[in-house]
Amino acid sequence: MKEMEGIQVSVATRWHQLAVPLGFLLAGGSVAFIVFNRGPLLLAFAVALGLLVLPPVLAFVGFPTRNLVSVMPDGLIFSRRDPVAFADISSWGTDDFLKLVRPGQPTLLISAVDLPSRERLLREFETALQAWQQRQPAVTRHARRSYFYGSLRARAIGALIVVLGVGSSILALSTRDPSYRLAAVGGLGAMFGLAMMRGRRV
Repeated sequence: MKEMEGIQVSVATRWHQLAVPLGFLLAGGSVAFIVFNRGPLLLAFAVALGLLVLPPVLAFVGFPTRNLVSVMPDGLIFSRRDPVAFADISSWGTDDFLKLVRPGQPTLLISAVDLPSRERLLREFETALQAWQQRQPAVTRHARRSYFYGSLRARAIGALIVVLGVGSSILALSTRDPSYRLAAVGGLGAMFGLAMMRGRRV
């Protein structure tokens, strides 16, 4: 692949993405454990805050995501990772970022640093992929486009967020010293989940 001017992006994998919900699970579990054991709320919030940020910090600091990407006629080349050929992509999506699914390899989540760069990346990618597919034999299996919002998986995740949000609110209000702020956060989480269940971009 011939090198050309790149686009500034952040390239993450599923491991980076899973670090965020893992932080929420650890934080929520620590709050529940300390509150049920009648520990001080201040300690519960301090521990929760630490566990909330620990997994993302380990993931993003330990495995940096900043990169330059260039769209070429037969795939993508990166400044800090191996190139990705169009032939290796089984599906792709553009809901919140450019998602590239490759059998047997980590799924890549490519996010541009700003809106103009995002529009350029998606435009160049779709144009180059379409042109590459047209050059392939008719029997070649082409990468299919996937969508997250409105899918069964997105609705299931939304339902889980609603359950966790409502549960957090009930837990926050049922303690000896009710925490209305925590209940409000749980309510906001439930509204976020409802939007996902309805297939809306959030």
